[in-house]
Amino acid sequence: MAAEGFGGLAGKRIVLTGATRGIGRACALRLARGGAAVLGVARDAKALASLAMEAKSFAGRIFGHSCDVTRPESMPALAEAAEKRLGAVDALVNNAGAAVFGEIGVLSPEDFDATLAVCLKAPYLVTRSLVPLMEGTGGDVINISSIAAVDGFPGAAAYCAAKAGLEGMSRALVEELRPKGIRVTVLRPGATATRMWEAIPGEYDMDKMIPPEAVAESLEHLLTQSRRAWTETLVLYPPDGKV
Repeated sequence: MAAEGFGGLAGKRIVLTGATRGIGRACALRLARGGAAVLGVARDAKALASLAMEAKSFAGRIFGHSCDVTRPESMPALAEAAEKRLGAVDALVNNAGAAVFGEIGVLSPEDFDATLAVCLKAPYLVTRSLVPLMEGTGGDVINISSIAAVDGFPGAAAYCAAKAGLEGMSRALVEELRPKGIRVTVLRPGATATRMWEAIPGEYDMDKMIPPEAVAESLEHLLTQSRRAWTETLVLYPPDGKV
């Protein structure tokens, strides 16, 4: 029997953004395999349908909702889909991420804004929209950050700014949502083997990076820990200790 205050994934109702690629895809499959009902959110409706089919034999289930999480006008339909598919929300995982990389002299204002829109504005919009469905559930908001929030990298000014902003917003929300019984946690992985590296100039050994499945494992840990306390920031490093 599970210790008092602990629980597994079975029956949890989870909204996950950026669900079709990289970390998000690994998380969606792990959560559904553990018995959770997952509303996977992404722009690619076809990829969402494929993801839901892949999880068809799992203990849990994945529902797809296609929208652009950077647009305020998308939020009412997202909240409606969460209520319709899940009933209420036990956890929100703000995972959607994108970035334009380039040195400051070539990084356009439009690309800077686009990076902040996905990595910072979208978590604000989605959290704001779904908090009403989380009140009373003892829910979790988990924001997927990056080592770029605390370490600078050449050509990554927009991405570093966005992730640092996400962690700053998370610290404020820790205190703001605590009285509502909602925990806010930052999950900060180091270099993770995703397709984002294809857009970054240089050569990288992805075999030495954190696999997305390891991030998914850490997410499960956060979602199943005792509600008597919580981890405000969980940092993951690759096996060799480098970012």
